[in-house]
Amino acid sequence: MRVFRRVLVLVVVCALIVPATGVAQTSNDANVWRAFVEKVPIGTELNVRLRNGQRFRATIVQPSADAVTVLPKTRLPVPVQSVAYEEIVSLERRQHGGISGGKAAAIGVASGAGGFFGAMLILLALVGD
Repeated sequence: MRVFRRVLVLVVVCALIVPATGVAQTSNDANVWRAFVEKVPIGTELNVRLRNGQRFRATIVQPSADAVTVLPKTRLPVPVQSVAYEEIVSLERRQHGGISGGKAAAIGVASGAGGFFGAMLILLALVGD
């Protein structure tokens, strides 16, 4: 019976503590995102995730004290939107990686030509013997 009481008290204490830290974290998160946006140059592409579950790619247009104005990158053009710092769950700079189609084609042509000339040299070496 004592173990059950201790577990029950622990669960109640945890339930009372967890919501209090969640409220304090929202204002702290807003300050973090505000500082992040102020350091990132205007025109930077970001991956944005909001508290309501919405995710999108956007370009920073203008930071302000309580919100950041962004231009979402969508298939159809949309107007700029103001996103409050309190609504932001995460912001990540978009990495432009990978290779272009032209670069991939050049690599393919070069490897094909190298393979062809390598096979020709092997054939010449066999015929020359």
